[in-house]
Amino acid sequence: MSKISQESIDKVKQIAIVDVAAALGLYMKRSGKQYFIPCPNPEHVETSHDHCAIETRKNIFHCFHCKCGGKDAIGYYKWHKYGTREGHFKETILSLGQLMGIEIKDEKGNIMVAGDDSYTPSVKISQNELQAQDAPITHAVYTAMLSLCPLKPAHLDELMNKRKYSKDEIKLHHFATVPDADEWIRIYSILKAKNYPLDRIPGLSQVFQPANMPTKFPRELGEPGEFTDAKDNVIQGHWFYVHNASNGYFIPVYDENGYIIRLRVRKDSGDPKSKYVWFSSTHNVDSETEIRYARRNGASSGGPFTLAVPPQTLFNWQRGRNVTEVISTHTLLATEGEHKANISAKAFNIPVAGLAGAGNFESLLPFIQKWGIKKLVIGYDMDTLQKEDDSLKSANKLATLFEIVRNFAIEVTKLGVETVIWTWNLADGKGLDDLVLNGKLPVEFNLNTGVQRAVTLNSVHSL
Repeated sequence: MSKISQESIDKVKQIAIVDVAAALGLYMKRSGKQYFIPCPNPEHVETSHDHCAIETRKNIFHCFHCKCGGKDAIGYYKWHKYGTREGHFKETILSLGQLMGIEIKDEKGNIMVAGDDSYTPSVKISQNELQAQDAPITHAVYTAMLSLCPLKPAHLDELMNKRKYSKDEIKLHHFATVPDADEWIRIYSILKAKNYPLDRIPGLSQVFQPANMPTKFPRELGEPGEFTDAKDNVIQGHWFYVHNASNGYFIPVYDENGYIIRLRVRKDSGDPKSKYVWFSSTHNVDSETEIRYARRNGASSGGPFTLAVPPQTLFNWQRGRNVTEVISTHTLLATEGEHKANISAKAFNIPVAGLAGAGNFESLLPFIQKWGIKKLVIGYDMDTLQKEDDSLKSANKLATLFEIVRNFAIEVTKLGVETVIWTWNLADGKGLDDLVLNGKLPVEFNLNTGVQRAVTLNSVHSL
């Protein structure tokens, strides 16, 4: 069977995902630099198309609700046509060539799909994404920045009265209010004076201010430079660092060595479904020609899990030491979100992985092996396993989430690790944190044996 030429494969890789979605006639809703589209994962039953987004500058797509995602049009079309990201490579290349009118040849130069070379992406795709700084540097910058951010009374009240953190725990976790524009200039000045490297810190990036335009930034804070617009005009000015967040408070995300590697923002207002967002930034000066959208020296946050440990362990944790050196990793609890992870780690005195979404478990799998985990507990929100009401929307949501839990458990079981699920009455709390703060404990269900038992603080580690 003829092999597709590398030249043809490279052509297809340059196709913009948004162009494929348009050619397929799919619903698309623009929101800034993103387009929201129907999730192509057939196991994700949607009632609204507000979960799966195309990042046009990076030419990637990701569903915030399930594990579906990809880095090019090939990955997207596989999900759309075949319902998987695995296999079907040749068929996908040929189908995309036909769909977009691109000529596809085999290695001998024979035409496999008729077309031409007239296709050009409808959006500019940045090929120069910067990698975030190493963990020790992000930790140093974030801890310095957070120490300079005031914690507003409303945020302190939520953390103490709703989440039940003590004042010492709030300080220990480095919670801090997102600074406004004036506060940021003060913080920026201090960080720069102390020579903290701000480049490639997720959430921070430089904006361009033309020399002839007024600005709140003191000129000495910026870096002299220039910007070339769409008409090839070279504009002189300065580049200043800004942060990409507003109206909320920061929640640190920790890695396995105790470093703060990323930040999440708990927003004060907006869509309740997206109240937690990543503190993330970009570098797009190689493709952006509008000054107001141009960003330099930023880096994407990605979507890593946070590793939470009990407060006393976190207090004593010498940064750079692996988690296996500071606490037993016999049992690991996996839940959703940073607050649930922190509160559960304190309640059950075990390490807890706080995933950035129910379907984002794959990044955790290598660490389950690395840390020598013997027992994994899945403690997702109870609307994963119980219907909130009798509506079709609730039934569809339940089916999708249950499938995610099932796939998670299957993958962990393949590693030879005992896997159990914690369940409880939805009326006692939606999340594990709600349950614990209400003074209740879950019931443990063993997926292999079908045995159920009440969880006690003494039985958490038992197999």
